Amino acid sequence: MPISSRWSTLLLLMAACPLLASGGKSANDLSALALRLAQKHGIRAVGFAVLSGHAISQTGFVSCCEQKPSPDSDPVFQAASLGKPVFAYGILKLAKDGRLDLDRPLLSYLPDGYLHRRNPFAIRQAPTTDLVAASDLSLVTARMVLSHTSGLPNWSNENLSFAFRPGTSWGYSGEGFMLLQKVAERITGEAIDRLMRRLIFEPLKMTSSEFRWSPAVSARLIPGTSVSGQPRQLRFPEPIVPSSLYTTAGDYARFITALLADAEILRLTTTAPVTVDGRLGLEWGLGWGLERGGDGLNLWHWGSNPGYRSFVMVSVKSGNGIVILTDSERGLAVAEPLVDTVLPGHHNAFRFQMLR
Repeated sequence: MPISSRWSTLLLLMAACPLLASGGKSANDLSALALRLAQKHGIRAVGFAVLSGHAISQTGFVSCCEQKPSPDSDPVFQAASLGKPVFAYGILKLAKDGRLDLDRPLLSYLPDGYLHRRNPFAIRQAPTTDLVAASDLSLVTARMVLSHTSGLPNWSNENLSFAFRPGTSWGYSGEGFMLLQKVAERITGEAIDRLMRRLIFEPLKMTSSEFRWSPAVSARLIPGTSVSGQPRQLRFPEPIVPSSLYTTAGDYARFITALLADAEILRLTTTAPVTVDGRLGLEWGLGWGLERGGDGLNLWHWGSNPGYRSFVMVSVKSGNGIVILTDSERGLAVAEPLVDTVLPGHHNAFRFQMLR
């Protein structure tokens, strides 16, 4: 049977690119496994960070095209929806400080209503907007947005409408996070990227993380690739918190260690979750997927942008976990084997319908 043109392109790409591995604190079996998986699945670059006992124990980077970062800087990836837990952490900090009530209707923070942008990813085009009626938003709260029970769709290119009555079901929604982004900006008077830098990136020394594209980000950004290995990525000159996080594996691991160390915010994140898939035993907290296993509760999330895939999972009890960033739409193929080396056991998160 002849090889398709897509696979021909991929095989030529792999043959032309010698494999490269580098580790932060140690080059161990995990780096070797990541390297083998990258080669097997035609993924050009994988960055990862391992947490052991609530601390970062290793960072690593493997590549098939000598995309080696400079010795004093880690490679930057688009982490896509991994920005949602980061943003959720910022919102919970505002709630902790009494600046936002998680159960107060978001409309009360937007007296002029919510101007919904239908084409947030078409940055170079003029915005197409619709003003959402006050009655439609009167039930939506920050808690609903963070737990994906707002009833809003994932994305809408039309007038914003509800898929179900707020608070009655679970439905993954980027639109809800865009609404909450606008609320956070209104409450604080700060643009969301500056707010996240002040609340999170600067205190946690996440020096390589941004919610918008910049020349500094671009200089260290690993280019994204499609399933067939062709260049593919969006540029985000404006922050879209559900999708536009640029970061490194090490930076994201620093964020996780801070979350695990903050007892009050961790309690808010994990208390009273909503059911996502009863058959798989999956739930959702505030900003994170929740999986209950042999080691207790695991936090998890994934990211999916054109040209990039990412995944993170960490045990709340042991503090063991892993951050995985890839430059490929095939990237989730490496996630489960890498997670299993750090958190052995059966993980129903990988059976979740949105990861298939």
